[in-house]
Amino acid sequence: MAKYTYQDFQRALDGSGLAGQFSQADLKLAQQNPDAGMSILSYKKDYNAATTDEARALANLGAETVRSSWGGYTGGQTGGSFQLDPISPNDFSYAAAPTYTSGWGDEIKSLYNQQKGQGSYSYAGAKPTYTNRYDATIQDLLGQIVNREEFQYDPETDPLYSQYRKQYVREGQRATADALGAAAAASGGIPSSYAATAAGQAGDYYASRLTDKIPELQQLAYSQYRGNHDMKLSDLNAVQGAEQIDYSKYLNDLGQYNTDRNFDYGVWSDAQQRLANQLQTAIGLEQMDYDKYRDQLAQYNTDRNFNYGQLLDEIGQQTQLRGEAMDKAQLAAGVGDYSFLNDLGINTDRANSDAQWERQYTLAQLAAQYGDYSGLNALGIRPDANSLYQFGLAASGGTRRGSGSSSGGSAESTAGSGGIVETMLGMGSDIGAYEYLVGLGKTSGVTENLWELYQEEKERRDTATGAGTGTAAPSAPLSRPSVAGSVAGAALSSPDGLAKMIEQKVRNGSMTQEQALELMARMGF
Repeated sequence: MAKYTYQDFQRALDGSGLAGQFSQADLKLAQQNPDAGMSILSYKKDYNAATTDEARALANLGAETVRSSWGGYTGGQTGGSFQLDPISPNDFSYAAAPTYTSGWGDEIKSLYNQQKGQGSYSYAGAKPTYTNRYDATIQDLLGQIVNREEFQYDPETDPLYSQYRKQYVREGQRATADALGAAAAASGGIPSSYAATAAGQAGDYYASRLTDKIPELQQLAYSQYRGNHDMKLSDLNAVQGAEQIDYSKYLNDLGQYNTDRNFDYGVWSDAQQRLANQLQTAIGLEQMDYDKYRDQLAQYNTDRNFNYGQLLDEIGQQTQLRGEAMDKAQLAAGVGDYSFLNDLGINTDRANSDAQWERQYTLAQLAAQYGDYSGLNALGIRPDANSLYQFGLAASGGTRRGSGSSSGGSAESTAGSGGIVETMLGMGSDIGAYEYLVGLGKTSGVTENLWELYQEEKERRDTATGAGTGTAAPSAPLSRPSVAGSVAGAALSSPDGLAKMIEQKVRNGSMTQEQALELMARMGF
């Protein structure tokens, strides 16, 4: 983010009194980058306040660094000149991108291996089992109870009844015997019916008493039947109670087993969870480090892209400045000023020399047509007999010189020349004709040949009609050209005069500035 605005820079510059020491390049940079402008102003203050060459050089170095870094140019030893920095996009370099090295890789791997090594859960304790040792007894008693016979009473099978019967039979017999004995004693031993009846009654009494015992014995037998059934139920309850006690003990053992196993599983599960938590914590810390790395990498990419964008902007600015400088240099070179091209590092010695030589050669050829060969001789050209003949023929209004001429004309020089020469003759003046010829944009060789054809045809017509420009056409080679009013004559007699003439035509509007520059370039000015 910029620290200063351009208004801040302008106020500081106005207050410093150093506005006159700022070049246009420095001012333009300050407008684009006020911070850079403030830095250059600070270095200029240091430069003016310096008392030694070393201090001034140090201040200038600081300003040059700002110019080169932010503007792509330098200002020389005093900062007043303008020199573009070399464009070198291939030289762009930037610090290496940050790399990521995991600080938790070994820890994560160790925790994972521990978790993986835990395996599945298993419990070493033996699970209690239950075996009912009373099952057979319970099943037997239960079978007796459920499958018991219906109660039936048979006195004949009742041992107690049998005992009573023996007893009552014995007692009946005794009572019968006693009754008979008593009766016999009463009758003096004489048997009587009374004795028999009394004996029978005594026996029947005990017999009836035995019969009366049957219901009692039946009830007693039933009571025994019920008692036996109740005893079996009691036995069953007792056995089942004992079995329930055993089963309760088993349940207690099983409960303890489950408690111990659950506790052991809890310990194992807690260990697993602890390892999982530690692993997740390590992974989380690893992710945090990696996120920081990605943030650093993103910032690195942003900074690198920004710096590369600055480089591209700098290259674009330098390219624009170079283009502007080259356009200016080429425009100046068009009017003969090669200093700007030289400042850009372009050696124009050969171009300047070639242009000067071409001008001298053109003027020397023109002079040779009027018999003055000193220009050609000065250029080291010694015309042969055929060339002298051609020059003389041109000066006397003869036909066009042949292919062996030293002017080096080509097929292009005559192609369509009739129409061009006729148009030039119709202009009414040499200057108008030359302006038209230059405006065609032909090569210099073609332009020279057309100009010579124009002059020959003009002189031929002037000779044939007896008209002229005030001076009769020469019939023989002349020592100096005397074509008054022609551009060639003006150039030979007075280059400054030609320049003044062109300037006058620009002022009166008969020639544009572009045409004037083109004409002066053609004539070597």
